[in-house]
Amino acid sequence: IFYSNPNSEFQAFVYSNGSMKNINSVSLFPSGTAAWGVNNSGQVVGTGYLNSSSFHAFLYSGGKMVDLGPPGSYQASAVAINNSGQIVGGYYFTSGKSGQFLYSGGKMTTLPIPSGSSAVSAFAINDNAEIAGAIYPSSGVPAHAAIFRGGVWTDLGVISGALASAAKAINISGQVVGTAIFRQTQYHPPKPGKHVPFISTAKGLVDLNTLITPGTGFTLTDAVGINDSGQILCEANNASGSARAVLLTPK
Repeated sequence: IFYSNPNSEFQAFVYSNGSMKNINSVSLFPSGTAAWGVNNSGQVVGTGYLNSSSFHAFLYSGGKMVDLGPPGSYQASAVAINNSGQIVGGYYFTSGKSGQFLYSGGKMTTLPIPSGSSAVSAFAINDNAEIAGAIYPSSGVPAHAAIFRGGVWTDLGVISGALASAAKAINISGQVVGTAIFRQTQYHPPKPGKHVPFISTAKGLVDLNTLITPGTGFTLTDAVGINDSGQILCEANNASGSARAVLLTPK
C-alpha cells in the first residue's frame, strides 16, 4: 500500500487478490493521499493532502474515507493501525504545538512525553495496543528506541557505539525490531553513518547481522517489520553493494 500516479499528486491504493483499488478521495483531500498502514480487516490509514503543504491523517474503512484531523492541525499523518482499529500517528499545529497520537474508539489522545524527555515518536502498534517508537531523552540528544505499554514509555537504549536508534515494528508477543544509526565518519565526500538492524531482547538490543547464517552475502541495514510468527522484514546490501529486501525466518 502506498501511492500510484506518475504525476505529482499521490493517490492511495490497496492491492488485494491480484487487483489494485484506488481509494483516493478528491472531495476530502484534493491534493492526493498516501497510505502507510493496513490491518486484517482491510482498514487503511495514511496521509491526506489538503494542499501542497497542509495534510491530515485519514482512515479508510468500509469503502469510506474519513478525515481524522486532528481538527485545526496543519500537518498530521496516521502511520499504523492494529486489528482493533487503534491508530497511531503524529500532528503539528501552526502554533508550534506538536505530538504523537493514539486514536481509539473514536477518540484521539496525545501520547505522553516522559519526564525529562523532549519528544516521542510512534511508528507501530500491535494488537495489545503496545506502541513501538522512540523517545528523545533530552533536548539535543538523539533518539532512543522505546516501547509504550500500560501508559508508560520504556527506553530500550541503543546498540553499543550507535548514535541513535528507533523501534519500527512490534508483534503480538512484544518483540520489537528497528534500526540503530551510527555517526557519520566521512564528510569530504560525505558518507552517512552505517545503519544496523536490531531486535530487542532481555539482554538489550541485538544486531540482527549476528543472528543470521554466515556467508549469505548480505549485510542487513534496517529492520522494518516483524509479524506474529517472528519473521522479520529487512533492508540489506548484497555483496556488490546493491540494496535488497530480505525476509528473516526463525529456525
